[in-house]
Amino acid sequence: MRRFINNYKIQIFRFLIVGVFSSVLNFLVYKSIYIFTANINLSSVLGYCTGLLNSFLWSSKWVFSNNRCMRLDKAFIVFVLIYALGGIEMTITINVLYKLSANHIIAWLCGACVAAINNFLFSKYLIFKN
Repeated sequence: MRRFINNYKIQIFRFLIVGVFSSVLNFLVYKSIYIFTANINLSSVLGYCTGLLNSFLWSSKWVFSNNRCMRLDKAFIVFVLIYALGGIEMTITINVLYKLSANHIIAWLCGACVAAINNFLFSKYLIFKN
């Protein structure tokens, strides 16, 4: 684990920066939709899609710069599938924790962590492998 972090610390750092920015966008959309609709699933999906688009743009240009092993269109499709899996994991986590705690913010934070791990590892090894 330590060796992995040392070998990829720049990518991990950049991924975290992009992830924080994308998560802020995700959360702002999530919170805004939740305020108006109180629909946690709609809020989660729309917030996640906003973060997804931001993440793809920055991941392909900055985080994993020029390490893409496939055409841009195929890379985007695989990226969407990876992030869809992360989104499903996030939504399940949010729903389970929301039912246990009734705190939609803590539920979202935990869901975001689960999705981030999924998204980095699959992006690194499927789309942007060296």
